[in-house]
Amino acid sequence: MNISELKQYEDKIAVLTLSDGEITKAKILFVDSEYEDIVVDVISTNRPETYRRSDSSYIVRVVDLLFVEESTAM
Repeated sequence: MNISELKQYEDKIAVLTLSDGEITKAKILFVDSEYEDIVVDVISTNRPETYRRSDSSYIVRVVDLLFVEESTAM
């Protein structure tokens, strides 16, 4: 997956599959071409211990993403 492919998901809710096995539903707030990462608000995840606070945004590196699929439901 490359950064240009992710631009279409900006401001949308998507399911992110990461290389470490994490599957996260998140709102993609910003796709950063310069640093090749995305800023997300996590909605749900199979690894909740990874996230300290539910009211914070998080960065996901593009190299860690295996697959992104737009979500039609919250």
